[in-house]
Amino acid sequence: MSLRDRLRKYAQQNGPVRVGLIGAGQMGIGFMSQTEKMDGLRVVATADIIPGQAEKGYLESDVPADAVVHLDENPEKASELIEAGKRIATTDASFLVQIGALDVILECTGVPEVGAQVCYTAIQNGKDVVNMNVEADATVGYILAKMAEEKGVVYTLVAGDEPGSIKELYDFADALGFEIVYIGKGKNNPLNRSATPDQLRESAQKQLMNPKMLASFVDGTKTMVEMTSIGNALGYAPEVTGGYGPTCTVKDLPNVFAPKEAGGIFNGVKAVDFAVGDVAPGVFVIITTDQPKIIRDLRYLRLLGNPSHNYWALYRPYHLANLEAPITVAHVALDKEDLLATHRPPVAETVAYAKRDLQPGEKIDALGGFTVYGMIERAEKARQHGEVPLGLVVGGTITRPVKAHEPIHFDEIELNQNQTIYRLRKEQEKLLGY
Repeated sequence: MSLRDRLRKYAQQNGPVRVGLIGAGQMGIGFMSQTEKMDGLRVVATADIIPGQAEKGYLESDVPADAVVHLDENPEKASELIEAGKRIATTDASFLVQIGALDVILECTGVPEVGAQVCYTAIQNGKDVVNMNVEADATVGYILAKMAEEKGVVYTLVAGDEPGSIKELYDFADALGFEIVYIGKGKNNPLNRSATPDQLRESAQKQLMNPKMLASFVDGTKTMVEMTSIGNALGYAPEVTGGYGPTCTVKDLPNVFAPKEAGGIFNGVKAVDFAVGDVAPGVFVIITTDQPKIIRDLRYLRLLGNPSHNYWALYRPYHLANLEAPITVAHVALDKEDLLATHRPPVAETVAYAKRDLQPGEKIDALGGFTVYGMIERAEKARQHGEVPLGLVVGGTITRPVKAHEPIHFDEIELNQNQTIYRLRKEQEKLLGY
């Protein structure tokens, strides 16, 4: 039975899968718009901190205005309204996750602290959580997955974002018994570690994007946290700080993403990295096998490879991000299965680096802002060197000078210890024995 047929059957018996959405920005509204074209799945409650933004999201997604009710308190009343066919709009995410008439919570803000708060609170309220906030997951994904398991609910990242799309390729190859030696993605934008929202404002406006979001793409932060999340889930670490990030074409993937003895760039295997070039916006895994008949068949089938060695690329040329995310939400609601979560000790970390010279007293503004960017690092090395995870630094105050393009260390910043993400990180480290 197709997924659409399963959703139709579910809706006939139970009504549609009811989603609570946190964050009605570009990603959230796109998700909502896609679900309005689907059978058996609807966003019925939306929270955004900007007044009126949740209502705007519904209207842009073709939800009738008279179906939308604004409410910031009384979860029981919200449930009654949802049962009556209404959609809830609110500015309070903590209120939304308490609404009983919700099946799945989708976190879609991209702000690490908000993501940590929402995911933690939703899990504690017995809700299944689908997280599009890789910034939070890269920092505290292990403890969130552990808490969800203890509560008997699902915590997962999504299909459509690059980590989820990589995982789908990985699962395909893994099920068939191939050895998966490298995993990776293409980078969509030219890399500029110093990029700021002001520099990219005009370009962002043309693309109807938030300048901070675009800056987090251009300065590499988004790529780093995505690689950290998928690397931690599968146990694949970067070989070098920031990754190699070679420039290559799709055709060259199995030649570049190969061990040095086969003409590639890697010293070992089981590494995560990214490629700059026409690989974007796609994702890939590199596979190998030592079975002679399988090798002959792969060459006969013309899988992307090289006749001089036994490495092949499984490449998917797209990821549909928020538009594809409903697939994961549906599987969570119907099957109670996660697509991608970290159930093993993390092997990668996204570390905070100074975007410019930072002086004592300066506060860290935001990801995609004016002060920091992220760099992927091996978790053990980051821990040994006292480098601060990117997801912890927002709102922190610099206590010692940090030069541009250097990592920020714990003795150079006073972190905001009142944040949920800080507390969760400490619990995670205690659980891991650090």
